[in-house]
Amino acid sequence: MTSAACLAIIQDIFSSNQFVKHCGILIDEVGCGWSKLHMPISGDVHTNLTGFVHGGALSTLANTAVGVACCTVGARTVTLNIVTDFIGNLQAGDTAWAEAKVTHRGRRTIVLTAEIYDDARNLLAKTMASMYVKGADDRIPAKW
Repeated sequence: MTSAACLAIIQDIFSSNQFVKHCGILIDEVGCGWSKLHMPISGDVHTNLTGFVHGGALSTLANTAVGVACCTVGARTVTLNIVTDFIGNLQAGDTAWAEAKVTHRGRRTIVLTAEIYDDARNLLAKTMASMYVKGADDRIPAKW
C-alpha cells in the first residue's frame, strides 16, 4: 500500500464524519502507524471567551489524529482514554497541526501519542490515548 492510497481511503472514511467536518479538521499525510492533520482556527467555532482556542478543540484535533493513525494500521477503533496536557495556545486565524503515532498495537487495544503544534512548530499540547479495536478495515493492511 502506498501513503497516497491509504490517505485517499482514510479521507473517504472521515468525509462522512460531520463533527470532524464542522471542526474543519483536514487529514494531510499518513504512513503506517502515523498521521498528520491540521485545523484552521475559527473564532466562530474554536475559541473560548478569552479569544484563545478552547481546550476541547485541541483535544478534538488530537483525538481525530490518533483515530486516523489507528486507521493506518487497518483498525476500526473507539477511544477508551485520552489525556491531553496543554502547553501553549492559539487565536483565531492561526492553524493547529497534530501528529500522532502508534506506540503499541495489541489485539484489542492500541496506545498512541500525539503532539499539537502551531505553524512555527511551537508545542501546544501533548496527548496520550488508548483506543479499543472494534474490528478491521480490510482496505488497509496492519503493516505496509
